[in-house]
Amino acid sequence: MRSASVAAMLVLAFCFLLIGLGMVRWELISLVIPLVMVLYLAYLLNRPPVMRVSCSRTMDTDRLQEGEEVEVTLRLCNEGEALDYLEVKDTVPTGAKVVAGREGFPLRLGKGEEAVASYRLGFPRRGYYKFGDLEMSWRDPSMLMSLEQRAAMVSRVVVLPKVEDLRRCDLRPSRLQARPGSVPSAALGPGTDFFCLREYTDTDPMRYINWKSSAKRGKLLVNDFQVERSGDVVLLVDARTALDGPEVRSRLLDLQVDAATSLASHFLKQRDRVGLLMLGEVFDVVPLSTGKRQFYRIFDELLSVRPAELRSTRGVGQAINRFFPTSPMVVAITSLEDEKIMTSLEELGKKGYDVVVLSPDWFALEEGPTDEGEALAQRMHRMRRKDMLAELARYCRVIDWDPGTPLSKYLMGGRASFARRA
Repeated sequence: MRSASVAAMLVLAFCFLLIGLGMVRWELISLVIPLVMVLYLAYLLNRPPVMRVSCSRTMDTDRLQEGEEVEVTLRLCNEGEALDYLEVKDTVPTGAKVVAGREGFPLRLGKGEEAVASYRLGFPRRGYYKFGDLEMSWRDPSMLMSLEQRAAMVSRVVVLPKVEDLRRCDLRPSRLQARPGSVPSAALGPGTDFFCLREYTDTDPMRYINWKSSAKRGKLLVNDFQVERSGDVVLLVDARTALDGPEVRSRLLDLQVDAATSLASHFLKQRDRVGLLMLGEVFDVVPLSTGKRQFYRIFDELLSVRPAELRSTRGVGQAINRFFPTSPMVVAITSLEDEKIMTSLEELGKKGYDVVVLSPDWFALEEGPTDEGEALAQRMHRMRRKDMLAELARYCRVIDWDPGTPLSKYLMGGRASFARRA
């Protein structure tokens, strides 16, 4: 393959020839000879080699969390002729940052030789990241001849939202199902939480006998335990917003996605069934289920969500009745920017649903007030938000979340209720 330099020299030679013939100036025509000789000698002395390079791309992991790094390793093997100068450039995904090493580099690769190079990429934001082709190009020393080869290698990295440790979370479904779980119930039977001692009966297993207490009292006593059950939880994520500025909209949605991912991980670990109802351009539903696969189903849905315009929420109650008929606990993650979502949540609370509202304060994401007008607007927003949360707290459990504070602080025992900030 000829490079741009060859094309430029050919155009220049053609111009000299054309002008020389037109002006009948043989000195101009003679300038064509050295240009043609340079091209001929460049091709004769630097014949393009047979370029056949096999390559592969490996990563130490293809699934990581926001802010983490991944090491990419490139392996090249020359199966053709020797290459004195080879430029290699990997196509990194958009949004990823090279934090160590280089994705493009030159090297010399002899016949049958192998080369290994690596670099590290950082991923500051959640999402699917797809690598492009690996580009390789050979050039001769005169930079007049070149060869190119592209290696199509399918590589993808999944960047998970931040999953916060919520082991001390006090949110538990109020309605328990007849399935084993981690939530203590009012029923007595096989379990891990001790409840009381009672006299032995013929139907009690021998392993439940408390021999120490039986020896003290002179009669057989058995341990009774609280049965641990599980419940159903629906995460309602409100991706609708009317905020100005793509950065603030993106930060708010990232907070909601991180919270939903952390809560889904927590409830699934305690063996609850978890579902998802996404409010965006349309209603997206992930049915109730358990296990690690369910976490990745929810994650896939959260990963594709984008900020949407404010739309009606009239069908929220109908969607929950249709897709989640077991009266689950509803955890609504919403910034409460409009009164429509408040009305829908209040209706769910009136119908007897256990509704928990986790509301991040979007005003805290913006820069502080710069004049008296902005300071007055901020005070008015605080007062209005305080009244909204107080009204909503009549029917739901409300958590006023300051984005600058870790979510786990608000979900500790005794704090999952209406919290007023100073």
